[in-house]
Amino acid sequence: MKKKLAEIRKKIDDIDNNILKLIAERNSLAKDVAEIKNQLGIPIDDPDREKYIYDRIRKLCKEHNVDENVGIKIFQILIEHNKALQKKYLEETQNKNKIFKQ
Repeated sequence: MKKKLAEIRKKIDDIDNNILKLIAERNSLAKDVAEIKNQLGIPIDDPDREKYIYDRIRKLCKEHNVDENVGIKIFQILIEHNKALQKKYLEETQNKNKIFKQ
């Protein structure tokens, strides 16, 4: 039984690793999104996009038999973190531009 438990835990560890890789990949796109939003004059906060994401996550939770509240909480964290990364990137870019203009 201990061997079986160890095998299951190894699978969970592998899944956790993959989840973190995907979060890192998602986070790396924040810079690109921030640049495009800045060029288009679109604010970082986009309630319509967030509504779309949450509606999509609710649907996916049902399809994959995941508790909707858990799915929404996870994506709230991801979205807020991604917006913070976008804001940080834009602030850093604006600060660099100020330095070069001096």
